[in-house]
Amino acid sequence: MSQKSSFLETSIEKIVPGSIAEEVGMKIGDRVLTVNDQEIEDALDFQYKISLFPNRLTIKLLKSSGELWNVEIEKEEEEDLGLELGSIQTRICDNNCIFCFVHQLPRGKQVRRTLRIKDEDFRLSFLFGHYLTLTNLSEKDFQRIFEQRLSPLYVSVHATDPKLRKYLLQNTKPDNLLKNMDRLIKNGIKLHTQIVLIPEINDGLNLEKSIQQLLQFYPKVMTLSIIPVGLTDHRQGLPKLKSVDAKYAQKTIHHVSKIQREIKQSHGTPFCFLGDEFYILAGEKIPSRSHYGNFPLVENGVGMVRNFIDNFQKELVKPWEEPIMPIQGTIVTGRIFFPILKKYISKMNRTLKIDLRCIAVDNHYFGKGMNVAGLLTGQDIFTTSKKQLYGDFLVVPSESMTGSQNLFLDNWTCSDLEKHLGVPVWGGGFQVSEFFNSILLRIHSKNSVPVI
Repeated sequence: MSQKSSFLETSIEKIVPGSIAEEVGMKIGDRVLTVNDQEIEDALDFQYKISLFPNRLTIKLLKSSGELWNVEIEKEEEEDLGLELGSIQTRICDNNCIFCFVHQLPRGKQVRRTLRIKDEDFRLSFLFGHYLTLTNLSEKDFQRIFEQRLSPLYVSVHATDPKLRKYLLQNTKPDNLLKNMDRLIKNGIKLHTQIVLIPEINDGLNLEKSIQQLLQFYPKVMTLSIIPVGLTDHRQGLPKLKSVDAKYAQKTIHHVSKIQREIKQSHGTPFCFLGDEFYILAGEKIPSRSHYGNFPLVENGVGMVRNFIDNFQKELVKPWEEPIMPIQGTIVTGRIFFPILKKYISKMNRTLKIDLRCIAVDNHYFGKGMNVAGLLTGQDIFTTSKKQLYGDFLVVPSESMTGSQNLFLDNWTCSDLEKHLGVPVWGGGFQVSEFFNSILLRIHSKNSVPVI
């Protein structure tokens, strides 16, 4: 860890007014060095260390003035200190995966800074479900994972065959994937795993081998998600890869479904789950809710559509108030989800007597191969919407934006869209209930525009 990262990760970023931290004289910018003589590495480490000493703490601070303070604190076990340390400084991945999205970004265009970061960080895996390859873990990292029980972790496997995995990752360092996984499991860490499937490279017999070798670790390896490779139009100088089309999706579903049935018969679970894109591309029915269990992989695009459909049906039967004014507007989404969203927006219109129109936005920024809503840019949304805009407002996918400014990947914002289109623009939320609220509760205040 660099000195700069250490400084940022251990510096106090926020103090809650009236809290213990304020009472004992802590200030924003002070650095937390130790808790009861145990060195602090970051916010996650800090929370763990203070949990070891619920009532009596001695915190060593490096004040912004350069003074060293030893602050003694007595508190109730559940009482919060009222401070936040700086955000975790992402560790960078040193792999060069042949399908890495960062390497496929458009050159010479504005791209959100965070999109250029190749993260490989076990802390972000534990906190947010980010996938890591396990290739950059030091012995100190392993010991911390074991001690602090950072479980579950999310592991990008891609292939269990060493030679094939080495080719996929393009990493010359020794890679003991299965050995490292076994070590994590034996020390009480559960794992979710992932394979990015690439036609004619890690599919077929290679996929079967990966599934069977990972299944040997079940139930400590809880799941395997299989998602299609995503290829942009900006792969100059990169290996030539085949994209996943409808025919390949159908073939994959047929292949994996047979494996799922066999595993479910022997283990009581399908274990391996296909990303939703396979079913949509193939025109196949989305599996039932029971197929996905408790939806552990929904953030990875596995079971997200089934979750959406079931929750949408629940919202439709709620006793919504009859609109006091006409509700007419436009909903945009990516090309892959468009047929499903359009179908359920039509149901919403008929049931609730409103008038929404759904339009698909093609991704010209990254290329038409990138058809998910989360990768839509403000510019592409504007280009499509200015021709097809209907009604009094525009609702865009919340997953395509970030931060309080609602920033798209190309640094456009909702405010930019509003200025260019002349109508209110807001995100539809991350849950179906948020989407319904953003549309239907708006009618009570014509001039109030929710941003979710």
